[in-house]
Formats: sequence, structure tokens, C-alpha cells
Amino acid sequence: MFIPRPEPTFSIVIPTYGRPRGLARLLNSLAPQVIGRHGREVIVVNDGSREPAYEAIINRHRGWVNYIATKENRGQSAARNTGVAAATGNYLVFVDDDCAAPLDWLDQLTAIFAADPTLDAVGGRTKPLQSQYPRWFEKLLIDGGCHPNPVYYRDQLIVMVSACLAVRRSVFDQLGGFVEKVTPLAEDRNLTTRLRRAGAKCVIKPEWFVYHDMTSTPKQHFRRYFNYGRGVNKAIALEDVPLDRTYWPPARRSMVFWWARACARLRETRALAAKKRSPLERLPLIALAAATNLAMDIGYIYAEREEPMHAKDPVA
Repeated sequence: MFIPRPEPTFSIVIPTYGRPRGLARLLNSLAPQVIGRHGREVIVVNDGSREPAYEAIINRHRGWVNYIATKENRGQSAARNTGVAAATGNYLVFVDDDCAAPLDWLDQLTAIFAADPTLDAVGGRTKPLQSQYPRWFEKLLIDGGCHPNPVYYRDQLIVMVSACLAVRRSVFDQLGGFVEKVTPLAEDRNLTTRLRRAGAKCVIKPEWFVYHDMTSTPKQHFRRYFNYGRGVNKAIALEDVPLDRTYWPPARRSMVFWWARACARLRETRALAAKKRSPLERLPLIALAAATNLAMDIGYIYAEREEPMHAKDPVA
């Protein structure tokens, strides 16, 4: 007699800071997938944001959302770990407050684990979420593919994005959760490295995705990638054998090195720009990619001057 395997139980953990409207959009997209559905819970962790709009949003969803407000801003990793501490599901599902979930997002995830119950982690991707009246820079970011997605280096997976990620609770607990000192923005790489080192069974499912808000000013965009470079420096310092160490700059090199690196980065962006028909259409994409990569490099080098990470610290 065939006995159906019970569905996995999901705890959706959402860190939020300074984005009440984004959180409202995300909760609206999750409500039909969670309300009245067994084994699905949503935990929102307000990471020290004092914006009064949060209270009105949570009041609208109070019956099905577990809301935790922390006293201070400690970063996304700490907020996620706080949410995990309150979770009861056997799988942790992470998504960010600048995203929106398709209506079958959790059903797709259920089907993925049903097809292979031995999976320890499932990574998805993001697709651009264009605003109703997009400005020029938002359009440029969309055309330039500037939204988070899994990263490979020489066919090795090195980053699963926590904007669309599910991890078996028991494995996550064994690893000790997100390592908070590698923030900002490198906790995804950090967790992926630890999963790989622990022998966890991980898979990327491109068909499983969330929509990602693309509204950003140039200052916000380049600051984000500057901080990503800082975080990668800290993450690499904890890795015994960083797979992509040669991809990132050393702190001291001649201008000849930077010129060669800039040219190499420009070559990498031509595939993205190729879909544009005229050189005038391609040029802004190439300039955006070059400036974005430069911001990451500067952030990486800047991190060398901050408090260094120690090799004796646990690898993340």
C-alpha cells in the first residue's frame, strides 16, 4: 500500500529595514499561499526600523504573520537568525522585503522537495520587478541584469542568493546559521561555502524565482556594490581555498593592472550588451557594468583597511 510522504513544512523568514511598502507588497503576494494552508508560516523581523508605517502593515496581516521587532539595527544576517529562532518548520525559506513572490512560489518549492526529498538546499533566482513608471536608471539596471542571481565560477556554485533560498532546518542549525560578521551582502556566499564544505546536497532551480524591485538611485546602486565588495573580502578571508580568489583584486597593484582588469570586465559585459542593436544602446550597459565592478573592487580593497578577519575563525 502506497503511503504518501507528508509535505514539508515551511517557515518563511523575512528581514526588513526601512522598506514598509516593499514588505506590504511581499506579504500581499504571500497571503494566498499561506493563509489556510497547513505547514506554512511567515516570520517578519523588523531590524530596528522605526517607521510608523510598519505597524499599519502588520495590523492588516496580524492573523497569519509572526512579527518580531528588534531594538537595534544589526543587519540582515542577524535579523534572519532571529527569525529562524522563532521558526517551527523543517525547511527555512528566505526572501527579502524588496521582492514579490509568484502565486505558485511555495507550491513549486513543495514539488521540488517532493521530487527529491534528499535535497538540503534549493536556490532560486530573481527576475526584475519594473515599477509602473520606471525612470531611466531603473531601466538601465534592468537591461544590465543588475539583480541578484546565483553565481558560478568555473562551473562551481559559489553563491546562492538569500532572496530566494530554502534550506533544511537541521542542516542550517548544524552550520550555526548566518555568520553576521561577513555582512554586508556576502552572507549568501558565506552560507553557500559552508553548505558545500559540509557536503550538503544543493541545487539551483532556475524555474523557482521571485520578482526583485529594481528602483534605485545611482548612489544607492554603487554603494550596494561597494558594500558587496567589502563583504566578499571578509568572506574570502574565512575560506581555506577560495575558488575565485584570482577574480578579486589585491590591495596593491600598479595602474597597468587596473587598466587590464577594466578591459577584462568590459569584455565580460559584451554578452549582455549584445542584445542591443546599436552602439549607442550598448554603451550605457558597458559603462554601467564597468562602474559597478569598479565599485565592488574599491569596496574589496577598502575592506583591507578595516579590522581583518582571522584564519582561525570558523569558515562560513
